[in-house]
Amino acid sequence: MKKELDNQLCREFPNLYRDRNAPMSTTCMCWGFDTMDGWFDIIYRCSAKLEKMILALPEEERPHCRAVQVKEKFGGLRLYMSAETDEMSDAIEEAEREAEATCEYCGKPGKLREGGWLFTLCDECDKTRPWR
Repeated sequence: MKKELDNQLCREFPNLYRDRNAPMSTTCMCWGFDTMDGWFDIIYRCSAKLEKMILALPEEERPHCRAVQVKEKFGGLRLYMSAETDEMSDAIEEAEREAEATCEYCGKPGKLREGGWLFTLCDECDKTRPWR
């Protein structure tokens, strides 16, 4: 993900991404958001929901609920938390389902594609694989 998008997520959702610059011995967030830009809007909407849910928790519980990794895996979005409520799990699952039908590169409607690696891509991006 572009640095400016990474920065925006961390700036707007400081509780969720509190470990963004923590050492790799404590979190995988040290590597940033390991997706392409096409899923930014999905991640943003999910992050907004999660941040609101974190802020609704008692203050002493908030630090326990934070993102530990956001990445692409097997062509799908994965957002892992250190701890989460059922409501948080539902929001994450919703975002992961939405990403399954969204091109990771450009954000248009897409589907799972194979080709040495699994990608969720639209027809155009599948033809060109523009990140190569």
